[in-house]
Amino acid sequence: MDEIAGPGRHDGFRTGSHDVAPIREAQEATERMTDFVLARLGVGQGSRVLDVGCGDGRPAVRLARTLGARVVAIDLDREALRDGAEHAAARGVAEMVRFRHVDALDLPFADAAFDAVLALEVTPHLDVETLYRSIAGVLRPGGRLVVETPYPRVPLTEEIRERIALHLNTPNAVSLDAPEGHLSAARQAGMAVTELVDITEDVRDSFSRFARGTREHGPRPEAGGGAPGTARRLGAFAAWADAAEVGGVVMTFTRTER
Repeated sequence: MDEIAGPGRHDGFRTGSHDVAPIREAQEATERMTDFVLARLGVGQGSRVLDVGCGDGRPAVRLARTLGARVVAIDLDREALRDGAEHAAARGVAEMVRFRHVDALDLPFADAAFDAVLALEVTPHLDVETLYRSIAGVLRPGGRLVVETPYPRVPLTEEIRERIALHLNTPNAVSLDAPEGHLSAARQAGMAVTELVDITEDVRDSFSRFARGTREHGPRPEAGGGAPGTARRLGAFAAWADAAEVGGVVMTFTRTER
């Protein structure tokens, strides 16, 4: 369960099939989404990649294993970083993925240190103008930044913010930027958009099925089943699945010449 509802959980692509168990479908959908995003990094064997807000490191480990990239995965959650390091070791890529406690808004890396940067559902937690300036400073000319993020399809009200805050692990005000805000921030930082894909209809069904299936078939905490916080996270999935006011987008930016 924590593989899906834990700190490394993110949106997934649906298959259109309802013939598999909801949890298995959610796992497969998450992997499809991860592969869709990682393919846009344009990296290969030995490429240097920064994973911003890596959570428990599943995408970083998948990137190292499938594409051969060397990854620096950063986050402020020390427990998630420890989990990520253990996962990398278990998958045989501990030497290829380094986990570091680093503030994404104040990156301690050299200029042009990375060939690509990944930001998977992290921008709602950060000021995008500051984040993109920070990333541009460590991205080589011609290197790519790939961002996958939710975005508001309508003006956000307090009621909508409250419904989606738990999903984003932000109990206070949620900061969601429209794609136009990302494009503007990227341009100011010296990056040009090369692709923008709206994935709203692709990801909606994966969370909806997972939330429905776990409510129907999952362990009941009051009966002694499930990890602490599972019920809260499942509630977040349900709220997210029902939040039609929120969409999803994948954006690829390229660092212009300095």
